[in-house]
Amino acid sequence: MTIKDWIYLGITVASYIIAIIAGIYAKNKAKINKATAVGKTLDVVGQLATYAVHETESLDLENEQKRQAAVQIINQSLSWFGIKDVTPNTVNGAIEKAVNAMHLANSDYQSVEPIQPEIATNVPTNNLVQPTVAPDKSERQNVANSANTTVAEQNTTGEVVKNG
Repeated sequence: MTIKDWIYLGITVASYIIAIIAGIYAKNKAKINKATAVGKTLDVVGQLATYAVHETESLDLENEQKRQAAVQIINQSLSWFGIKDVTPNTVNGAIEKAVNAMHLANSDYQSVEPIQPEIATNVPTNNLVQPTVAPDKSERQNVANSANTTVAEQNTTGEVVKNG
């Protein structure tokens, strides 16, 4: 076989593979779109539940009345968005999840206390961190002369003096 024949064979095989993949996608397109739509709907219901729970938390109502108010808010919002056929169990589950997340976030925030460092008063001197001593000018000058480089030094008044 020549190279031209191999190219034609490759194009033919690739065409068949693309046709098979397109057929499988066309067959399952409705399922794929439905799964995507359900996921988007659940995301919307979850966000609405979070908003509704936070909104009803500030109301001076009993817990069951807050739940009913949250359900009304979610159902009104779903109706406004044009989303239908959401089951009451889905709405109640989203509200429970939002309430639990809110309580968890509030308990974590309230339980955090600032940490005060512990300062020991009687520490043995051998356990204290000692500052390192910088080499004096003569040692720095010896190092600089051995490397045959110019070194900038700082005198006692804070001015930089160039040696070398």
